[in-house]
Amino acid sequence: MSAGREAVRSRLHLLLPWAQGLGMLLVLQFALFGLLTLGQAVPDRPVVEHLVAAVEDGTYGPIDTIDRMGTPADTFTECVVAGTGLGASPEESAFSRAVRMPRLATCGGGPEQLRAISEGAVLTDNDYFKYWAGYTVITRPVLALTGLEGLRIVSGTLMLLALAGAFLAVRAGTSTAVGLALVLPYVVGTNLLSTPSTSFSQSISIAFIFLSVILSALGAARSPRAACAGAALGGALFCFVDLLTTPAVPWAMSAFAVGAVTWFHRRELGATLVAVLLAGAVWPVAFAVTWLARWVFAGAFLGFPATLEVVRRNVGNRTGGDHARVSEAFGAGARVNVSYWWQMVPTSGLVLTGCLLAAGVGLALALRRGGFARWGAAAVLALPAAAVPVWYTVLSNHSQIHAFFVNRGVAAALAVVTAACLAAAVRPRPEPGVPRSGRSPDGTAQVPGEPGEAPGRSEPVPGLAPRAPRT
Repeated sequence: MSAGREAVRSRLHLLLPWAQGLGMLLVLQFALFGLLTLGQAVPDRPVVEHLVAAVEDGTYGPIDTIDRMGTPADTFTECVVAGTGLGASPEESAFSRAVRMPRLATCGGGPEQLRAISEGAVLTDNDYFKYWAGYTVITRPVLALTGLEGLRIVSGTLMLLALAGAFLAVRAGTSTAVGLALVLPYVVGTNLLSTPSTSFSQSISIAFIFLSVILSALGAARSPRAACAGAALGGALFCFVDLLTTPAVPWAMSAFAVGAVTWFHRRELGATLVAVLLAGAVWPVAFAVTWLARWVFAGAFLGFPATLEVVRRNVGNRTGGDHARVSEAFGAGARVNVSYWWQMVPTSGLVLTGCLLAAGVGLALALRRGGFARWGAAAVLALPAAAVPVWYTVLSNHSQIHAFFVNRGVAAALAVVTAACLAAAVRPRPEPGVPRSGRSPDGTAQVPGEPGEAPGRSEPVPGLAPRAPRT
């Protein structure tokens, strides 16, 4: 009897952290809805005035714009995002607006609606609760204060800060080479740098891609539990602000970041595999729970039958809806996006060549420093790249229609694979009692270290073994 009770306690002890994590994720949904309500509390009038001025200046839209990197700009989504939250009656509460989330039409009908709202009109049948629209927490106050051009500057700044933060967070947990390999192909192999000036909504999404990487890397540097918490928070926040653009990118990069930091600190293939699989599972679960929570909030106040119909129609369309340019063949989403990236992104050949060379160098060094077993580490760390083709396949309709920005997943997958090969080449762990840079206690034995690295970078991290030298 006592043994049975101990077994039950042991199982409960193992399940407790997961139950706590799920509870915190559910509490987070109410916090996100609170933020959404705060965004809707911003008065419409200054937002409308600035957008009307942008229409007159020709900076709102226009449709079918080519960005400064030779690919179509996502002005369609930009117009949707700029007009989200507008069109309600001044008497409607911020809470009610957050529930149903009114919005304007796209670039074509938006200008007329803006002029009508500026004259006191109220729009009807314009709910947009199928997405969280958490970007309004940023867009509405910034639009009210600075207008559309100011919002472009703010979104670009957020994106660059998050990009730098992701590099620094991954570098701190791994090495400079791994950090560069994870972010550089995405910067050079996409139209990222042009998004603030032509599609600021994409800049906001990209900022939260790299925020997810930051949270995952910092969490992995503390403990396995913190790594899962960081990945979950990253997935939830990305769902909060994104309009289903490229979720596979933060999913893959975040899971890789957790695995790479674990590998650098522990040098255990089994622990690294567990870290990759856990982060790779936690991120989409948090994303899905947050996505579902949005519909629960809407259903609770707008009625579940109407909400479920919107959900059914939206999910069915994104996974297999009819469209003139969509193929129903298995794997068409992946083929279309790889082809688009290769043919339409001017730097695709350069990025592919650079990734192949860097990956080859990493695998050669890995073989020299640890034998073929290190190639196993590279394979484990590269597993998150599979999130990209999986996403392309499951959401085939969406992936094909929106290939002009969904193709960024190809560069992200290459980045993860390249960074994985370089991470596998980390030097062996130094002997106990030997400083990682300098001489052994007797003053004779040299320990290989990274040139120019500042002392004091090898302090043990709580919950993990001491770090080993970088690649």
